[in-house]
Amino acid sequence: MNISVMQNHELNMSSLDFLNDYINPARIAANESEVRNNDFNKKIIDECDDLVTYEKIVRGNTVKYFELTYDQMMLIGMRESKAVRKNVLVKLRELSQPSSMLPASFADALQLAADQARQIETQNMQLMLNAPKVDFAERIAKVDCGMTLGKFAKAVNLGPRKIFAVLRDMKILISGCQGYNLPMQQYIENGCFVVRQSTYGPENDRIANTTLITGKGELWLTKKLIKAGVLKAVAV
Repeated sequence: MNISVMQNHELNMSSLDFLNDYINPARIAANESEVRNNDFNKKIIDECDDLVTYEKIVRGNTVKYFELTYDQMMLIGMRESKAVRKNVLVKLRELSQPSSMLPASFADALQLAADQARQIETQNMQLMLNAPKVDFAERIAKVDCGMTLGKFAKAVNLGPRKIFAVLRDMKILISGCQGYNLPMQQYIENGCFVVRQSTYGPENDRIANTTLITGKGELWLTKKLIKAGVLKAVAV
């Protein structure tokens, strides 16, 4: 199981780990049938927005999943039956306790720092090696080339969940599982959106895509949302 902990102790976990290590074991204990990953992904898409889609190859098949925050896992866990929900929420609360996330000793802290430094160095080297292989580099934005749609939504007084739903309805973002919440190609080509691509995993062999809106896109989208009646003119 791969769990990441941010500096502010925010806990993140892949939806595959959450399903296999938390949801399905709790369902088995409650004499309920296990959930397939495809069905679990549908629940996640229905419950959460601002998702980053990941994929990996498992026994020759491409498996899609998401990185979930602690709050998102709590929301998804609440959709289960009472028995399953109680089991899952207890485990999540235990996992979120500071004692389970912080090094137990100074020696452990030093080892953790060394491991993280080595991981960052490995990731940077892998990115350098992979750079020539990316034939669509002009479509990929650097971290400082735009803002996430969640931040844009807050700036125009819309909830993050609503902005994604609205843009999918307006055919600006892709609504299918393939490329979910990524912009349509024409809006990337006209410079309104960019897609930030990053690698992750023990061997940096997995790719994550995140939608970012550019400065040009902010002006264009604000006007378009006003015209559609989603925003008021005073929001410009």
